[in-house]
Amino acid sequence: MSRLLTAAGLLLRFIGQVLVSGFDTAWQILRPDKRPVPRYVRMGYGPMTPRGAAVLGSMITLTPGTTTLDIDPGRRELLLHMLDGSDPEAAIAGIRRHFEAPLLRLFPERDHA
Repeated sequence: MSRLLTAAGLLLRFIGQVLVSGFDTAWQILRPDKRPVPRYVRMGYGPMTPRGAAVLGSMITLTPGTTTLDIDPGRRELLLHMLDGSDPEAAIAGIRRHFEAPLLRLFPERDHA
């Protein structure tokens, strides 16, 4: 039951982030006084299965403004392109809070020893 609640909460967070990011991305593009600063960023992620990493990468890509370019499960790392990379630490903190934390509970990496 807790996995179901975690998944439902993640879905609601995702929908909310898509809406917020959509408006923010539109504002960055249409805003006349300041242009966004694109940037490539590497983001490490916690111990989750490759499926969980794929879901994380997909959620990031489906949220406007950031695209997952590569997933390296061996290094537990994503390569991201951010439309506005002026504050990558804040963007990554948001990804961790909204998406990574629940995905770590849904797709924990199991020790196969």
